[in-house]
Amino acid sequence: MINKRGDGYISTCVMIVVICMLLSVFVTFAVSVNTVKTVQRNSRVVLDSFVMKNSIVIYDSIKNGNNSTAELDEDMYTEDLCDFCTFEKNGEYLYAYTGDGKLKYKLSKPIISFATEGKLKINASYTVYYPIDFAGVVIDTAEIPVTVESKYNEKF
Repeated sequence: MINKRGDGYISTCVMIVVICMLLSVFVTFAVSVNTVKTVQRNSRVVLDSFVMKNSIVIYDSIKNGNNSTAELDEDMYTEDLCDFCTFEKNGEYLYAYTGDGKLKYKLSKPIISFATEGKLKINASYTVYYPIDFAGVVIDTAEIPVTVESKYNEKF
């Protein structure tokens, strides 16, 4: 005769493992969404500052019918973003590292453009690459496109 005392615990253990796996996926998703929101918020602050610094150039360009950003220095925005968010610039990407030197996420170099013609609205577009890892091994990388808008409102 076989001893069946421990058979009731197997299904309980399997359920606990499945629940832990689902909880882990949920926490990973929540952390990645929070990271993207934080990057978006920080880049909006830097873009607002960039618009204020360049408001005269932007306004003159729009008054003259030029809806392009040829006169705006995208590198200045990128440098300001790196300084504000402590990114490390390497090639076409901006890297964010954890305290122990592990890659947290990276961003593509932001592209600045006018949001609509004839208005003082500027977009900064970039892609956040967030690594998804399991047990310290990167499984895949999530690519999240982000567009941040800033506008300069005249008050008369």
